[in-house]
Amino acid sequence: MALPVNLEFHQLNEMIGAFNKESDRGAGILAGSFLEHYLGLYLRSKTVDEKVAEKLFGAMGPLATFSQRIAVAYAFGFVDKGQYADLEIIRKVRNYFAHHPIEGTFEAAEVRSKILSLSTYGGLPTDYQAPHARQVYVFACGLLCGSFWKGMHGKAHSSGTAANFRSP
Repeated sequence: MALPVNLEFHQLNEMIGAFNKESDRGAGILAGSFLEHYLGLYLRSKTVDEKVAEKLFGAMGPLATFSQRIAVAYAFGFVDKGQYADLEIIRKVRNYFAHHPIEGTFEAAEVRSKILSLSTYGGLPTDYQAPHARQVYVFACGLLCGSFWKGMHGKAHSSGTAANFRSP
């Protein structure tokens, strides 16, 4: 099995351009997977032993999945309750797209209900449109990646509490 390419935060704009060329399903999976990857990088940046980190984040490790990484980030105060909720929504949307190859669009009722719950969705439910929902989802992924980047590059206070990583 090939190892994933190591993506960096500065590539986010390039990635968004790639997401815009994809189908709804492709954009949903790719943006969610980029966030999963970046959350893993953030958590890994908090480890003190590379060999132990490899065991934790390896394919069979306890932090191998998006769900596990989200739980740890929240449990240890690296994300606040709102970010935790957004991460869970993004994970569920990404999984929906991964498991619904034909009906996987931002128009699907299951996706719609989740996008309406994202903190980045500022409109009314009656104003919901799939192209806007897609932008809201990708923006939420980017905003969370930005918070993790700040946490890794000393842009937040050093105490490591969730309050330090709130979105601007």
